[in-house]
Amino acid sequence: MIILPNECYYQIFNNLRNNHRDLFSCSLVNRHWCRIVIPILWRNPSFYYKDIRLVRTLLSTLNAKEQSLLIPFKINLPNYPKPLIEYTSYITSINYYLYFDGVNNWLRNEKLLNTYELEQAVRCSLIAMILRTSKNFKHLNLNQYTCNQLVFEYLYENTTVTSLNLDLKFTYIDLTCSYNDFKFKALDEAAKIICKNSTLTSFNIKSIRLGTKGMKKLLDALYKNTVLNSLGFYDNRIGTEEGKMLANFLCENTTLKSLYLEENYIGSEGGKALADALYKNTTLTSLDLSRNNLELEGEIALANALYKNTSLKNLNLRENNIGSEGGKALANALCKNFTLKDLDLSLNELGSEGGKALAGALCKNTTLTTLSLEHNNLGSEGGKALADALCKNSTLTSLYLEENNIGSEGGKALADALCKNTTLKYLDLRNNKLGLKGGKALIDALFKNNTLTYLDICSNNLGFEVKKVLEDAFPWVIITEKR
Repeated sequence: MIILPNECYYQIFNNLRNNHRDLFSCSLVNRHWCRIVIPILWRNPSFYYKDIRLVRTLLSTLNAKEQSLLIPFKINLPNYPKPLIEYTSYITSINYYLYFDGVNNWLRNEKLLNTYELEQAVRCSLIAMILRTSKNFKHLNLNQYTCNQLVFEYLYENTTVTSLNLDLKFTYIDLTCSYNDFKFKALDEAAKIICKNSTLTSFNIKSIRLGTKGMKKLLDALYKNTVLNSLGFYDNRIGTEEGKMLANFLCENTTLKSLYLEENYIGSEGGKALADALYKNTTLTSLDLSRNNLELEGEIALANALYKNTSLKNLNLRENNIGSEGGKALANALCKNFTLKDLDLSLNELGSEGGKALAGALCKNTTLTTLSLEHNNLGSEGGKALADALCKNSTLTSLYLEENNIGSEGGKALADALCKNTTLKYLDLRNNKLGLKGGKALIDALFKNNTLTYLDICSNNLGFEVKKVLEDAFPWVIITEKR
């Protein structure tokens, strides 16, 4: 009989990782299979979060320090038998939704008065325990209620975590001295971890009013860190001054590859500072500045930076009110830039003129593979210009044109382009008033095109006849909204 090596068994069982019942059955066959299956089952036990048996198993693993978090609530943990196998040593990721239903179910089962404070205390004790016992822990997501001192203490000592996400949401109720005290304590702890940790490669902080003080605290730590390559400040109300501080950091940093600044208040001046940093920084490959009110001045500065920057590959400028003139400036930059691969300009009021300028750039650019122009009112003329560009461009593989009022004439022009284009694989034309004529033209094109693998034409008043042909001949084409 041929004996398979463990690597083969692992690959076979790993393919069953989402089929938990069958995978568990395999663990009962023999000890050899059990040793391979159990680590896969427990790598991410989210499938069992609602099960009180899981909570019982985990509570039985708490040490005295972790149990102390429950003392104020006068909980006497039942004397559950300790598991024969150290299941938690295999867990690689958890988040702040950890055992949300499972903890509530356990509290009800134990006939304990379920208060919000008690629920969070149990959750914190479990997260702390997993941080202590896991031997290969990688990804941790915490919110303002699970940023516990003991959790941070264990995290500070951890040598395996590679990704840390802090979602410190605030509300009008939270805008008090106590919340601000907590916020800066959490930032202090995060800064200490960033300074010391040599395995953390991704750090994201969300929904907190950082301010210049908070930004300085984190940047002081980041200046000392040499391993982090992905940094995110999502919805943190970062203003112009904080944007300038980040720009100065980018001028000196040589390890960061991705920077996500979605939904802040950087503005045109902050945008210009970040653009200046792109002249000096040679390592950043992805930059997300969506929803930052950069406006025309900030965008023009970024466009000018693209003439000289040779490292940036992904740029997201979604919803920044840059207008047609901003679109033209970026189009000119694309004619000279040969490194950018992914550009998102959705929701920027580009209009037909901005669309035509970008279409002209596509005739010359040879590196861009993904272009997002959703919700820009490109109109029929913009659609026709892009269609002409697709006849000449041989590198673009994905084009997003949702809700641009392209109309039947623009749709027919795009259909003609699909008869000639041999590289485009993904096309989104949702909600563009293509109508019956545009739909029929696309059907004719699909019979000739051999490269397109995804086409979304929902909400286009195609008519029953067109939809029937598409359903029969091209079932992969999306013609109805997903629910």
